Amino acid sequence: MSKPRILIVNCYSDNHRSARGNPWVVPQSIAPAVLAGMLDPPRVDIRLACEFRDGPFEDLGALQWADLLVLTGLNPAFDRMKQVTAYARTVNPGIVVAMGGPLARMLPNLSRRYFDFVCGDDVEQMVSVVDEVFGPGHAAEAPVPRHDLSPGSRIIGYAEASRNCNFRCSFCAMTAEDRQFMAYDLDDVRRQIEALGHRECVMFLDQNFFGGPRAYSRARMALLKELFEQGKFGGWAALVTADFFTSAENLSLARESGCIGFFSGVESFSRAQVTAFNKKQNLVLPQEETIRSCLEAGLVFHYGLIFDLADQRIDEVLAETELIVANPCITLPSFISFTIPMLGTPLFGSRLREGLFLPNVKLRDMDGRSLVCHPVDPIDQAVAFAARMDQGLMAKRQLALHAWRFFCRYRATLSHWGLLSGLGNTWAMSYPRFGSNGRDGIPLGRDGCRSYLASSEPLGSLYRPRIRIPERYRGHFEALCVTDPDGELHDDLLDDAASLLHPIKGETATITTNNAVAVP
Repeated sequence: MSKPRILIVNCYSDNHRSARGNPWVVPQSIAPAVLAGMLDPPRVDIRLACEFRDGPFEDLGALQWADLLVLTGLNPAFDRMKQVTAYARTVNPGIVVAMGGPLARMLPNLSRRYFDFVCGDDVEQMVSVVDEVFGPGHAAEAPVPRHDLSPGSRIIGYAEASRNCNFRCSFCAMTAEDRQFMAYDLDDVRRQIEALGHRECVMFLDQNFFGGPRAYSRARMALLKELFEQGKFGGWAALVTADFFTSAENLSLARESGCIGFFSGVESFSRAQVTAFNKKQNLVLPQEETIRSCLEAGLVFHYGLIFDLADQRIDEVLAETELIVANPCITLPSFISFTIPMLGTPLFGSRLREGLFLPNVKLRDMDGRSLVCHPVDPIDQAVAFAARMDQGLMAKRQLALHAWRFFCRYRATLSHWGLLSGLGNTWAMSYPRFGSNGRDGIPLGRDGCRSYLASSEPLGSLYRPRIRIPERYRGHFEALCVTDPDGELHDDLLDDAASLLHPIKGETATITTNNAVAVP
Protein backbone atom coordinates (compact mmCIF):
# COMPACT_ATOMS: atom_id res chain seq x y z
CA MET A 1 0.00 0.00 0.00
CA SER A 2 1.14 3.56 -0.66
CA LYS A 3 2.06 5.63 2.38
CA PRO A 4 -0.46 8.21 3.66
CA ARG A 5 0.25 11.63 2.17
CA ILE A 6 -0.03 14.30 4.85
CA LEU A 7 0.27 18.05 4.36
CA ILE A 8 0.73 20.15 7.53
CA VAL A 9 0.21 23.91 7.20
CA ASN A 10 0.83 26.58 9.81
CA CYS A 11 -1.77 29.24 8.95
CA TYR A 12 -1.15 32.93 9.55
CA SER A 13 -2.66 36.33 8.78
CA ASP A 14 -0.21 39.21 9.03
CA ASN A 15 -1.27 41.95 11.43
CA HIS A 16 -0.40 44.58 8.83
CA ARG A 17 -2.69 42.98 6.18
CA SER A 18 0.43 42.54 4.08
CA ALA A 19 -0.24 38.98 2.80
CA ARG A 20 3.46 38.23 2.75
CA GLY A 21 5.91 36.05 4.63
CA ASN A 22 8.25 36.97 7.47
CA PRO A 23 11.33 34.78 6.87
CA TRP A 24 13.68 37.06 8.80
CA VAL A 25 11.53 37.48 11.90
CA VAL A 26 12.67 35.71 15.07
CA PRO A 27 11.24 33.46 16.37
CA GLN A 28 9.70 31.28 13.69
CA SER A 29 7.00 28.65 14.25
CA ILE A 30 8.00 25.02 14.65
CA ALA A 31 4.43 23.72 15.01
CA PRO A 32 4.41 21.82 11.66
CA ALA A 33 7.77 20.18 12.43
CA VAL A 34 6.61 19.17 15.93
CA LEU A 35 3.38 17.67 14.57
CA ALA A 36 5.26 15.78 11.87
CA GLY A 37 7.66 14.46 14.51
CA MET A 38 4.83 12.58 16.21
CA LEU A 39 4.70 10.19 13.23
CA ASP A 40 7.01 7.35 12.21
CA PRO A 41 8.96 8.64 9.15
CA PRO A 42 8.98 5.33 7.17
CA ARG A 43 5.20 4.99 7.53
CA VAL A 44 4.11 8.37 6.16
CA ASP A 45 4.89 10.84 3.38
CA ILE A 46 4.80 14.36 4.84
CA ARG A 47 5.11 17.89 3.49
CA LEU A 48 5.20 21.04 5.63
CA ALA A 49 4.28 24.65 4.91
CA CYS A 50 4.43 27.77 7.10
CA GLU A 51 2.50 30.89 6.11
CA PHE A 52 4.25 32.95 8.78
CA ARG A 53 7.59 32.31 7.09
CA ASP A 54 6.60 32.03 3.42
CA GLY A 55 3.35 33.97 3.08
CA PRO A 56 -0.06 32.71 1.89
CA PHE A 57 -0.05 29.03 0.98
CA GLU A 58 -1.31 28.73 -2.59
CA ASP A 59 0.28 25.47 -3.76
CA LEU A 60 -2.76 23.82 -5.34
CA GLY A 61 -0.60 20.91 -6.46
CA ALA A 62 0.26 20.08 -2.85
CA LEU A 63 -3.42 20.24 -1.91
CA GLN A 64 -4.24 17.83 -4.75
CA TRP A 65 -1.42 15.52 -3.61
CA ALA A 66 -2.48 15.24 0.03
CA ASP A 67 -4.81 12.66 1.55
CA LEU A 68 -4.89 14.48 4.90
CA LEU A 69 -4.56 18.23 5.44
CA VAL A 70 -3.60 19.30 8.97
CA LEU A 71 -4.02 22.99 9.86
CA THR A 72 -2.61 24.76 12.89
CA GLY A 73 -2.13 28.37 13.89
CA LEU A 74 -2.72 31.03 16.53
CA ASN A 75 -6.06 32.68 17.33
CA PRO A 76 -6.28 35.15 14.40
CA ALA A 77 -5.56 32.33 11.92
CA PHE A 78 -9.01 30.74 12.17
CA ASP A 79 -10.31 32.51 9.08
CA ARG A 80 -7.18 31.50 7.19
CA MET A 81 -7.75 27.85 8.14
CA LYS A 82 -11.23 28.05 6.63
CA GLN A 83 -9.87 29.59 3.45
CA VAL A 84 -7.16 26.95 2.95
CA THR A 85 -9.81 24.29 3.58
CA ALA A 86 -12.00 25.77 0.83
CA TYR A 87 -9.10 25.67 -1.64
CA ALA A 88 -8.27 22.08 -0.64
CA ARG A 89 -11.82 20.78 -1.03
CA THR A 90 -12.25 22.59 -4.33
CA VAL A 91 -9.22 20.95 -5.97
CA ASN A 92 -9.33 17.69 -3.99
CA PRO A 93 -12.90 16.78 -2.91
CA GLY A 94 -11.80 13.61 -1.12
CA ILE A 95 -9.27 15.27 1.16
CA VAL A 96 -9.69 14.92 4.95
CA VAL A 97 -9.09 18.13 6.94
CA ALA A 98 -8.02 18.34 10.59
CA MET A 99 -7.42 21.51 12.56
CA GLY A 100 -5.90 22.18 15.97
CA GLY A 101 -4.51 24.94 18.12
CA PRO A 102 -6.07 27.34 20.63
CA LEU A 103 -9.26 27.90 18.60
CA ALA A 104 -9.99 24.16 18.51
CA ARG A 105 -10.33 24.40 22.28
CA MET A 106 -12.10 27.77 22.38
CA LEU A 107 -14.50 27.18 19.45
CA PRO A 108 -15.01 23.41 19.20
CA ASN A 109 -18.64 23.59 18.04
CA LEU A 110 -18.10 26.28 15.43
CA SER A 111 -14.97 24.50 14.16
CA ARG A 112 -16.92 21.32 13.42
CA ARG A 113 -18.87 23.21 10.76
CA TYR A 114 -15.74 23.53 8.64
CA PHE A 115 -13.30 20.73 9.52
CA ASP A 116 -13.51 16.92 9.68
CA PHE A 117 -11.39 16.66 12.83
CA VAL A 118 -11.21 19.30 15.56
CA CYS A 119 -8.17 18.52 17.71
CA GLY A 120 -8.49 20.09 21.13
CA ASP A 121 -5.77 18.03 22.79
CA ASP A 122 -2.00 18.38 22.65
CA VAL A 123 0.24 17.54 19.68
CA GLU A 124 0.15 13.82 20.52
CA GLN A 125 -3.42 13.79 19.15
CA MET A 126 -1.84 13.95 15.69
CA VAL A 127 -1.17 10.21 15.94
CA SER A 128 -4.80 9.46 16.85
CA VAL A 129 -6.08 11.36 13.82
CA VAL A 130 -3.70 9.64 11.40
CA ASP A 131 -4.48 6.20 12.86
CA GLU A 132 -8.22 6.83 12.60
CA VAL A 133 -7.97 7.87 8.96
CA PHE A 134 -5.38 5.35 7.73
CA GLY A 135 -5.32 2.58 10.31
CA PRO A 136 -3.11 2.00 13.38
CA GLY A 137 0.67 1.97 13.68
CA HIS A 138 1.88 5.44 12.69
CA ALA A 139 3.33 6.71 15.99
CA ALA A 140 7.03 7.60 16.16
CA GLU A 141 8.98 5.56 18.70
CA ALA A 142 10.91 8.62 19.91
CA PRO A 143 9.18 11.83 18.72
CA VAL A 144 11.51 14.58 17.52
CA PRO A 145 10.60 17.65 15.40
CA ARG A 146 11.09 17.09 11.66
CA HIS A 147 13.21 20.16 10.93
CA ASP A 148 14.58 18.28 7.92
CA LEU A 149 11.26 18.94 6.14
CA SER A 150 11.56 22.74 6.43
CA PRO A 151 14.04 25.26 5.04
CA GLY A 152 16.91 25.29 7.50
CA SER A 153 19.13 27.99 8.97
CA ARG A 154 22.64 27.38 10.23
CA ILE A 155 22.28 30.41 12.51
CA ILE A 156 19.15 29.77 14.59
CA GLY A 157 17.49 26.50 15.53
CA TYR A 158 14.39 26.05 17.67
CA ALA A 159 13.58 23.63 20.47
CA GLU A 160 11.23 23.20 23.43
CA ALA A 161 11.99 22.07 26.97
CA SER A 162 8.43 22.42 28.29
CA ARG A 163 4.93 23.38 27.30
CA ASN A 164 2.25 25.69 28.74
CA CYS A 165 2.80 28.13 31.62
CA ASN A 166 2.34 28.15 35.39
CA PHE A 167 1.23 31.80 35.54
CA ARG A 168 -2.22 33.18 34.67
CA CYS A 169 -1.90 36.62 33.07
CA SER A 170 -5.35 38.06 32.31
CA PHE A 171 -4.79 38.56 28.57
CA CYS A 172 -2.79 35.43 27.73
CA ALA A 173 -4.00 32.56 25.53
CA MET A 174 -2.24 30.17 27.93
CA THR A 175 -4.58 31.38 30.67
CA ALA A 176 -7.58 30.79 28.43
CA GLU A 177 -6.49 27.22 27.76
CA ASP A 178 -5.72 26.60 31.46
CA ARG A 179 -3.42 23.67 30.72
CA GLN A 180 -0.81 22.39 33.13
CA PHE A 181 2.83 23.30 32.81
CA MET A 182 4.79 20.26 31.60
CA ALA A 183 8.57 19.90 31.67
CA TYR A 184 10.07 17.54 29.10
CA ASP A 185 12.53 14.81 29.99
CA LEU A 186 16.15 15.86 29.57
CA ASP A 187 16.67 13.02 27.06
CA ASP A 188 13.95 14.58 24.90
CA VAL A 189 15.66 17.99 25.05
CA ARG A 190 18.98 16.37 24.14
CA ARG A 191 17.42 14.60 21.13
CA GLN A 192 15.94 17.87 19.87
CA ILE A 193 19.24 19.73 20.05
CA GLU A 194 21.26 16.93 18.48
CA ALA A 195 18.71 16.61 15.66
CA LEU A 196 19.20 20.30 14.82
CA GLY A 197 22.88 19.92 14.05
CA HIS A 198 25.23 22.74 14.98
CA ARG A 199 23.50 26.15 15.20
CA GLU A 200 24.94 29.45 16.30
CA CYS A 201 21.96 29.84 18.60
CA VAL A 202 19.33 27.41 19.89
CA MET A 203 16.19 29.33 20.84
CA PHE A 204 13.77 27.68 23.24
CA LEU A 205 10.15 28.48 22.43
CA ASP A 206 8.79 27.51 25.85
CA GLN A 207 6.16 29.82 27.31
CA ASN A 208 8.21 29.76 30.52
CA PHE A 209 11.64 28.12 30.38
CA PHE A 210 12.05 28.66 34.14
CA GLY A 211 8.67 27.14 35.05
CA GLY A 212 8.13 24.34 37.53
CA PRO A 213 10.39 23.21 40.39
CA ARG A 214 13.79 24.89 40.36
CA ALA A 215 15.49 21.49 40.17
CA TYR A 216 14.06 21.09 36.65
CA SER A 217 15.43 24.36 35.33
CA ARG A 218 18.83 23.79 36.92
CA ALA A 219 19.01 20.30 35.43
CA ARG A 220 18.22 21.78 32.00
CA MET A 221 20.97 24.37 32.34
CA ALA A 222 23.41 21.63 33.40
CA LEU A 223 22.49 19.71 30.25
CA LEU A 224 22.90 22.84 28.12
CA LYS A 225 26.30 23.51 29.67
CA GLU A 226 27.38 19.97 28.73
CA LEU A 227 26.16 20.34 25.14
CA PHE A 228 27.61 23.86 24.84
CA GLU A 229 31.04 22.64 25.95
CA GLN A 230 30.75 19.83 23.38
CA GLY A 231 30.24 22.44 20.64
CA LYS A 232 26.67 21.37 19.81
CA PHE A 233 25.65 25.05 19.53
CA GLY A 234 27.21 28.48 19.84
CA GLY A 235 24.71 29.76 22.42
CA TRP A 236 21.10 29.57 23.50
CA ALA A 237 18.21 31.88 24.38
CA ALA A 238 14.83 31.38 26.00
CA LEU A 239 11.66 33.05 27.23
CA VAL A 240 11.54 33.36 31.01
CA THR A 241 9.21 35.04 33.49
CA ALA A 242 10.39 37.80 35.81
CA ASP A 243 10.84 35.52 38.82
CA PHE A 244 13.91 34.07 37.08
CA PHE A 245 15.80 37.31 37.76
CA THR A 246 15.27 37.30 41.52
CA SER A 247 18.41 35.18 41.89
CA ALA A 248 21.80 36.32 40.62
CA GLU A 249 22.82 32.65 40.63
CA ASN A 250 20.31 31.94 37.85
CA LEU A 251 22.02 34.49 35.62
CA SER A 252 25.43 33.07 36.45
CA LEU A 253 24.36 29.50 35.67
CA ALA A 254 22.72 30.62 32.44
CA ARG A 255 25.82 32.42 31.19
CA GLU A 256 28.09 29.49 32.12
CA SER A 257 25.86 27.18 30.07
CA GLY A 258 26.18 29.30 26.93
CA CYS A 259 23.15 31.55 27.26
CA ILE A 260 23.11 34.64 25.03
CA GLY A 261 19.99 36.28 26.46
CA PHE A 262 16.29 36.17 27.25
CA PHE A 263 12.89 37.42 26.23
CA SER A 264 10.63 38.27 29.14
CA GLY A 265 7.11 39.71 29.23
CA VAL A 266 7.60 43.16 30.74
CA GLU A 267 4.37 44.44 29.10
CA SER A 268 4.38 47.72 31.08
CA PHE A 269 6.58 49.74 33.43
CA SER A 270 3.46 50.88 35.29
CA ARG A 271 2.96 48.89 38.50
CA ALA A 272 -0.79 49.59 38.35
CA GLN A 273 -1.03 48.24 34.82
CA VAL A 274 1.04 45.16 35.60
CA THR A 275 -1.32 44.49 38.51
CA ALA A 276 -4.32 44.89 36.18
CA PHE A 277 -2.76 42.29 33.87
CA ASN A 278 -2.44 39.90 36.84
CA LYS A 279 1.29 39.58 36.13
CA LYS A 280 2.17 38.95 39.77
CA GLN A 281 5.61 37.69 38.80
CA ASN A 282 6.48 41.16 37.47
CA LEU A 283 5.82 42.82 40.82
CA VAL A 284 8.71 41.09 42.60
CA LEU A 285 11.38 43.46 41.26
CA PRO A 286 11.19 46.83 39.50
CA GLN A 287 11.16 46.25 35.76
CA GLU A 288 14.17 48.51 35.12
CA GLU A 289 16.19 46.63 37.76
CA THR A 290 15.34 43.30 36.15
CA ILE A 291 16.51 44.43 32.71
CA ARG A 292 19.65 46.12 33.98
CA SER A 293 20.73 43.11 36.08
CA CYS A 294 20.39 40.86 33.04
CA LEU A 295 22.43 43.15 30.79
CA GLU A 296 25.12 43.67 33.42
CA ALA A 297 25.44 39.90 33.67
CA GLY A 298 26.32 39.87 29.96
CA LEU A 299 22.94 38.59 28.72
CA VAL A 300 20.76 40.56 26.32
CA PHE A 301 17.19 41.27 27.43
CA HIS A 302 14.24 41.50 25.00
CA TYR A 303 10.68 42.41 25.89
CA GLY A 304 7.48 43.79 24.47
CA LEU A 305 5.21 46.65 25.54
CA ILE A 306 1.44 46.36 25.40
CA PHE A 307 -0.87 49.35 25.74
CA ASP A 308 -4.45 49.03 26.98
CA LEU A 309 -6.26 52.16 25.85
CA ALA A 310 -9.46 50.88 27.48
CA ASP A 311 -7.67 51.29 30.80
CA GLN A 312 -4.87 53.79 30.11
CA ARG A 313 -4.77 57.30 28.76
CA ILE A 314 -2.64 58.08 25.73
CA ASP A 315 -0.59 60.62 27.71
CA GLU A 316 0.31 57.89 30.19
CA VAL A 317 1.65 55.47 27.61
CA LEU A 318 3.53 58.21 25.77
CA ALA A 319 5.18 59.22 29.04
CA GLU A 320 6.24 55.59 29.45
CA THR A 321 7.92 55.50 26.04
CA GLU A 322 9.71 58.76 26.83
CA LEU A 323 11.15 57.28 30.02
CA ILE A 324 12.33 54.19 28.15
CA VAL A 325 14.09 55.97 25.31
CA ALA A 326 15.80 58.29 27.80
CA ASN A 327 17.27 55.37 29.74
CA PRO A 328 20.36 53.80 28.08
CA CYS A 329 20.68 51.28 30.93
CA ILE A 330 17.86 49.19 29.43
CA THR A 331 17.08 47.84 25.98
CA LEU A 332 14.34 49.32 23.87
CA PRO A 333 11.24 47.15 23.41
CA SER A 334 11.28 44.58 20.62
CA PHE A 335 7.69 45.43 19.71
CA ILE A 336 4.75 47.57 20.82
CA SER A 337 1.19 46.31 20.65
CA PHE A 338 -2.30 46.89 21.95
CA THR A 339 -3.58 44.46 24.55
CA ILE A 340 -5.62 41.75 22.84
CA PRO A 341 -8.61 40.41 24.81
CA MET A 342 -8.18 36.94 23.30
CA LEU A 343 -11.11 34.57 23.22
CA GLY A 344 -11.52 32.68 26.47
CA THR A 345 -9.20 34.86 28.56
CA PRO A 346 -10.31 36.60 31.77
CA LEU A 347 -9.79 39.91 29.96
CA PHE A 348 -12.17 38.84 27.19
CA GLY A 349 -14.85 37.92 29.70
CA SER A 350 -14.51 41.11 31.71
CA ARG A 351 -14.53 43.36 28.62
CA LEU A 352 -17.65 41.60 27.35
CA ARG A 353 -19.46 41.92 30.70
CA GLU A 354 -18.51 45.59 31.01
CA GLY A 355 -19.76 46.38 27.49
CA LEU A 356 -16.35 47.68 26.38
CA PHE A 357 -16.14 45.84 23.07
CA LEU A 358 -16.74 47.89 19.95
CA PRO A 359 -19.54 46.72 17.63
CA ASN A 360 -18.80 44.36 14.75
CA VAL A 361 -15.38 43.27 15.98
CA LYS A 362 -13.95 40.50 13.81
CA LEU A 363 -11.46 37.91 14.96
CA ARG A 364 -9.25 39.28 12.17
CA ASP A 365 -9.15 42.60 14.04
CA MET A 366 -7.72 41.08 17.22
CA ASP A 367 -4.18 41.54 15.96
CA GLY A 368 -2.68 44.05 18.39
CA ARG A 369 -2.78 46.86 15.82
CA SER A 370 -6.51 47.64 15.75
CA LEU A 371 -8.81 49.13 18.40
CA VAL A 372 -11.34 46.52 19.51
CA CYS A 373 -12.56 48.16 22.75
CA HIS A 374 -13.84 51.61 23.64
CA PRO A 375 -10.84 53.71 24.71
CA VAL A 376 -10.66 56.04 27.72
CA ASP A 377 -9.70 58.94 25.44
CA PRO A 378 -11.93 60.13 22.58
CA ILE A 379 -11.97 57.50 19.87
CA ASP A 380 -10.59 59.81 17.17
CA GLN A 381 -7.53 60.45 19.35
CA ALA A 382 -7.11 56.71 19.93
CA VAL A 383 -7.28 56.02 16.18
CA ALA A 384 -4.65 58.69 15.54
CA PHE A 385 -2.46 57.11 18.21
CA ALA A 386 -2.82 53.68 16.60
CA ALA A 387 -1.71 55.14 13.27
CA ARG A 388 1.24 56.78 14.99
CA MET A 389 2.24 53.40 16.46
CA ASP A 390 2.73 52.14 12.90
CA GLN A 391 4.94 55.12 12.11
CA GLY A 392 6.98 54.97 15.33
CA LEU A 393 6.19 56.51 18.71
CA MET A 394 9.76 57.48 19.57
CA ALA A 395 11.66 60.23 17.78
CA LYS A 396 14.42 58.84 15.56
CA ARG A 397 16.96 61.26 16.97
CA GLN A 398 16.21 60.04 20.49
CA LEU A 399 16.44 56.44 19.30
CA ALA A 400 19.84 57.04 17.70
CA LEU A 401 21.11 58.69 20.89
CA HIS A 402 19.83 55.79 22.97
CA ALA A 403 21.58 53.30 20.66
CA TRP A 404 24.91 55.10 20.98
CA ARG A 405 24.72 55.41 24.78
CA PHE A 406 23.59 51.77 25.09
CA PHE A 407 26.51 50.65 22.91
CA CYS A 408 29.03 52.61 24.97
CA ARG A 409 27.65 51.18 28.22
CA TYR A 410 27.47 47.50 27.25
CA ARG A 411 30.04 46.98 24.47
CA ALA A 412 32.46 45.36 26.92
CA THR A 413 29.74 43.36 28.68
CA LEU A 414 27.56 41.81 25.98
CA SER A 415 28.74 39.36 23.34
CA HIS A 416 28.82 40.50 19.71
CA TRP A 417 25.56 38.65 19.03
CA GLY A 418 23.97 40.05 22.19
CA LEU A 419 25.01 43.60 21.41
CA LEU A 420 23.80 43.35 17.81
CA SER A 421 20.52 41.85 18.99
CA GLY A 422 19.96 44.57 21.57
CA LEU A 423 20.74 47.37 19.13
CA GLY A 424 18.40 45.81 16.57
CA ASN A 425 15.46 47.06 18.60
CA THR A 426 16.43 50.61 17.60
CA TRP A 427 15.53 49.70 14.02
CA ALA A 428 12.31 48.00 15.14
CA MET A 429 11.18 51.13 16.98
CA SER A 430 12.28 53.46 14.18
CA TYR A 431 10.52 51.59 11.35
CA PRO A 432 7.79 49.37 12.87
CA ARG A 433 6.16 48.77 9.48
CA PHE A 434 9.29 48.45 7.38
CA GLY A 435 8.69 46.21 4.41
CA SER A 436 4.95 45.73 4.93
CA ASN A 437 3.23 49.09 4.44
CA GLY A 438 1.57 49.34 1.06
CA ARG A 439 1.56 45.58 0.37
CA ASP A 440 -1.51 43.42 -0.13
CA GLY A 441 -2.67 45.41 -3.15
CA ILE A 442 -2.76 48.80 -1.41
CA PRO A 443 -0.37 51.38 -2.91
CA LEU A 444 2.24 52.85 -0.56
CA GLY A 445 1.04 55.96 1.21
CA ARG A 446 -2.54 55.69 0.02
CA ASP A 447 -4.97 57.21 2.51
CA GLY A 448 -7.35 54.76 4.10
CA CYS A 449 -5.19 51.64 3.79
CA ARG A 450 -5.80 51.06 7.50
CA SER A 451 -8.57 52.48 9.66
CA TYR A 452 -7.22 51.00 12.93
CA LEU A 453 -10.82 50.65 14.07
CA ALA A 454 -12.28 47.15 14.29
CA SER A 455 -15.67 47.98 12.81
CA SER A 456 -14.17 49.50 9.65
CA GLU A 457 -10.76 47.83 9.29
CA PRO A 458 -10.19 46.37 5.80
CA LEU A 459 -9.82 42.59 5.74
CA GLY A 460 -7.13 42.38 3.08
CA SER A 461 -6.80 40.37 -0.10
CA LEU A 462 -6.83 36.93 1.57
CA TYR A 463 -10.62 37.19 1.84
CA ARG A 464 -10.95 37.29 -1.96
CA PRO A 465 -10.70 33.74 -3.41
CA ARG A 466 -7.77 33.28 -5.80
CA ILE A 467 -9.57 30.56 -7.77
CA ARG A 468 -13.19 29.80 -8.58
CA ILE A 469 -14.77 28.43 -5.41
CA PRO A 470 -18.05 26.44 -5.32
CA GLU A 471 -20.91 28.33 -3.71
CA ARG A 472 -21.00 25.97 -0.73
CA TYR A 473 -17.52 27.15 0.28
CA ARG A 474 -18.14 30.89 -0.09
CA GLY A 475 -18.78 31.14 3.65
CA HIS A 476 -15.19 30.06 4.26
CA PHE A 477 -14.12 33.52 3.08
CA GLU A 478 -16.39 35.44 5.44
CA ALA A 479 -14.68 36.92 8.47
CA LEU A 480 -15.59 35.41 11.82
CA CYS A 481 -17.36 38.05 13.91
CA VAL A 482 -16.74 38.25 17.65
CA THR A 483 -19.33 40.92 18.48
CA ASP A 484 -22.62 41.93 16.89
CA PRO A 485 -23.77 45.48 15.98
CA ASP A 486 -24.51 46.11 19.68
CA GLY A 487 -21.08 45.00 20.88
CA GLU A 488 -22.47 41.78 22.37
CA LEU A 489 -21.20 38.25 21.72
CA HIS A 490 -21.99 37.36 18.11
CA ASP A 491 -24.56 34.65 17.44
CA ASP A 492 -21.93 32.47 15.71
CA LEU A 493 -20.10 32.13 19.03
CA LEU A 494 -23.05 31.41 21.31
CA ASP A 495 -22.73 27.62 21.00
CA ASP A 496 -19.19 27.95 22.37
CA ALA A 497 -19.97 30.50 25.08
CA ALA A 498 -19.18 27.95 27.80
CA SER A 499 -15.63 27.59 26.45
CA LEU A 500 -15.17 31.31 25.90
CA LEU A 501 -16.38 32.46 29.30
CA HIS A 502 -15.47 29.52 31.54
CA PRO A 503 -13.81 30.26 34.88
CA ILE A 504 -10.20 29.25 35.29
CA LYS A 505 -10.10 25.93 37.07
CA GLY A 506 -7.84 25.09 40.01
CA GLU A 507 -4.62 23.22 39.47
CA THR A 508 -4.76 19.42 39.43
CA ALA A 509 -2.40 16.84 40.84
CA THR A 510 0.97 16.02 39.32
CA ILE A 511 0.80 13.54 36.45
CA THR A 512 3.41 11.82 34.31
CA THR A 513 3.29 10.95 30.61
CA ASN A 514 5.71 9.08 28.40
CA ASN A 515 7.91 12.10 27.71
CA ALA A 516 6.79 14.93 29.98
CA VAL A 517 6.17 15.72 33.61
CA ALA A 518 3.19 17.89 34.51
CA VAL A 519 3.95 20.32 37.29
CA PRO A 520 1.12 21.88 39.32
